[in-house]
Amino acid sequence: MKVMCISDIHGNIENLKKIIKRFNEENAEKLLILGDFSSYYYSSTDFEIAEILNNIAGAIIAVKGNCDNSHIDELFNFELGYLKTIEVNGIKVTLTHGHIYNRNHLPDNCGKIFLSGHTHVSMIEKNGDRIFANPGSISKPRGGTKKSYIIINEESIELKTLDGEIIKSLKINVKS
Repeated sequence: MKVMCISDIHGNIENLKKIIKRFNEENAEKLLILGDFSSYYYSSTDFEIAEILNNIAGAIIAVKGNCDNSHIDELFNFELGYLKTIEVNGIKVTLTHGHIYNRNHLPDNCGKIFLSGHTHVSMIEKNGDRIFANPGSISKPRGGTKKSYIIINEESIELKTLDGEIIKSLKINVKS
């Protein structure tokens, strides 16, 4: 299975449309969203974001971010929470925004791959037997990083620019 992971949309409709196009071009089966749909707490763009994402709701697994108010739950046709653990290609993957749990404060039963957003700084890094990854932000990247997303497939985890250029790739070893 191939999954795409994004974070920190912050109301950017134009880049959300670009990422949905990339999702289709990548032939990904699931879109993991690590929160901060809203443009800082509440925006009229929330309704347009919901409309776009609800069109592919069956493919979405998402968590809320610190900028997502409770009204956001009512807009989407998919479930939100602050922490989710899923399985991708036999590997346990933990999803969170990053404002509660992060690489310095891991949740119980954390997966081999820990995905978090919040910082807007994209990265993929292996530490021991765990991979820490942050897709950055599709709207407001920080720290000299580009607008980016992550792809996880059977063999690797890749950080890519919004245009699909590979920034970094790590092999995934299922046995370790």
